[in-house]
Amino acid sequence: MKRISRNNCVNTETATRKEWLDVNGIGGYSSSTIINCHTRKYHGLLVASLTEPKGNFVLLSKVETSVINEDKEFFLSTNKYPGVYHPTGHQFVEEFEQGLYPAITYKIGDAIIKKTMMMVHGKNTILLCYELLAGKIRPSLRIRPLLAFRDIHSLARENLFLHPKAYPEKNGCKIQPYKGMPPLYMGTNRTTEFFPGPKWIYNIEFLEERNRGFDYQEDLFCPGMFEVQLQKNKPVIFAASVDKLGNLEKQRKMEIKRRETAFASCKDRNKKVQDLKYCSGQFLIRNNANFSSVIAGYHWFGEWGRDTMIALPGLTFHAGRREFGEDVLASYANLERDGLLPNYLDQSSAHLAYNSVDASLWFFWAVQEYIQTKGSMSFVMEKTYPALRNIIAAHLDGRVPLCRIDNDGLLHAGNAQTQLTWMDAQAYGKPVTPRHGAAVEINALWYNSLKLFLELAQEEDSELADRAHQAAQTLASNFVNRFWNPDDDCLSDVVNSNGQDRAIRPNQIFAVSLPHSMLTLEQMRSIVSVVQSHLLTPYGLRTLSPRNKAYSPFYEGDSNQRDSAYHQGMVWPWLAGHFGEAMLRQAENKIETKAFMRKYFKPILREFPEDFGIASIPEIYTGNPPHLPKGCIAQAWSVGEMIRLNKLIGEK
Repeated sequence: MKRISRNNCVNTETATRKEWLDVNGIGGYSSSTIINCHTRKYHGLLVASLTEPKGNFVLLSKVETSVINEDKEFFLSTNKYPGVYHPTGHQFVEEFEQGLYPAITYKIGDAIIKKTMMMVHGKNTILLCYELLAGKIRPSLRIRPLLAFRDIHSLARENLFLHPKAYPEKNGCKIQPYKGMPPLYMGTNRTTEFFPGPKWIYNIEFLEERNRGFDYQEDLFCPGMFEVQLQKNKPVIFAASVDKLGNLEKQRKMEIKRRETAFASCKDRNKKVQDLKYCSGQFLIRNNANFSSVIAGYHWFGEWGRDTMIALPGLTFHAGRREFGEDVLASYANLERDGLLPNYLDQSSAHLAYNSVDASLWFFWAVQEYIQTKGSMSFVMEKTYPALRNIIAAHLDGRVPLCRIDNDGLLHAGNAQTQLTWMDAQAYGKPVTPRHGAAVEINALWYNSLKLFLELAQEEDSELADRAHQAAQTLASNFVNRFWNPDDDCLSDVVNSNGQDRAIRPNQIFAVSLPHSMLTLEQMRSIVSVVQSHLLTPYGLRTLSPRNKAYSPFYEGDSNQRDSAYHQGMVWPWLAGHFGEAMLRQAENKIETKAFMRKYFKPILREFPEDFGIASIPEIYTGNPPHLPKGCIAQAWSVGEMIRLNKLIGEK
């Protein structure tokens, strides 16, 4: 799927910009750079999703691996300490490969050793497999685990509360460093000696955290060392898990088979698209409550309702995972309250945050995409219709918190202190892009939701359907007059008591792309032309026109500086999906339009980034060329919408 040569691996400057990710399907993951030199506090070999305590925790940060031959010790590890890299195991790396799982090949003299990293699906277990592929030696393999045992957002330091004692297990040991945290079982599949030798490793540095303005040094605890013989045709599997270790060969064999089956089910004529569909599965989880959901992004995002609804069609209905998509729709439908779906499912508590106006409206679009991809109408009516009806009724009854429908039919939401739309960044204690009032995409979504409800409405809901019909008519008759920006021949971004906010932003494209539109063909073409001229890049749409004095094309500095630029010029890949749909809707020649977009969007449709997450699509890109990847290395709605866009503009 992706091979990175020695030249890119032996150079720490290039190697530490390339990150891999492997997941377990329950919210946990394993991740680092291609030379396993951590650059983020979020990197770790076993980042477990726990029920008690609840949340994601870096348990096993990494292992320091070395090979002993003829009394010489060769370290395969690389760490960054103040002013120095030590050891420098990257000098032995021949190749990194990201296929069904990540793999690193090392060469020491005539010996070739391959290491693979693999999470076990449904378990907080990491399997590292070491294979001697060539060489006339029978080296000893030494493995020194480095433990963090902390929340993913924090850092560990030497302390007096850690319990250092490791208890023997077959071919391994068990250790429980902190009360209230689960024990960690570590061991191998072969006869292994464990030599206790507890000690702290000080001041490992995470350069990406330093660049992001956060604390970036950590102390890790090593309980001792495993030593095992490595020989041809007898792979050594090292495992770390919160559960007792079973048959490691069987677990690895079953996991490989599961991945092969998953890859085959993502079939596509284009190999790159098949790769993308397979990688998209990393966002789909059944969380601690056995709730089917979507991780919004790795490494630090959790389950977000808005992101889930936008990403879901691409990740499931268009990627051969219909049943999982149905489970997600049904799960979220059961959480509907007062016309809203939760925007945030807190992984560290039972808290549900109903703090977005659009998550419930994107739910309607996700259902439409399900129907459009030949979904079951009996499922729609049984599992989603009650929630759809309740959302419409709550809005029309005025029961949705911080929302109201004006006399002209426009849906208003929030106030100057709230951020209820997807452009929700805050910096220096206040919203960066205040969008209270009637936001253009919220009203486009509201109209689209009303129309879908009218298509599905049952006879017993005829009175509600009459009200919905009137609301849709009133909104449609006033929408263009209230939002049209005559200076630029496009739609304003927000309408409120201050008048029109005429900043050219991508939110207007949804008024064209959604299944039900309130615009004429001429208006659609004018809007698409303006968006294309001001916002379009090969990686998605900018969030603000470069001509605007507030335009910020760079994403750097501390969290306040980055958040200030987040929706003020950054390019968001997920917007390309709806732009593509809008382009096709108003195109005179759809064949030529598809050909143009296949060529124009090739950098994001057919190629993973050279740097950053090497097998996924990131959260954002910078506004100006060369459009550098930033934010999360793997973002659910970026990937989901690229899968959908690939299908929209395919050769057929």
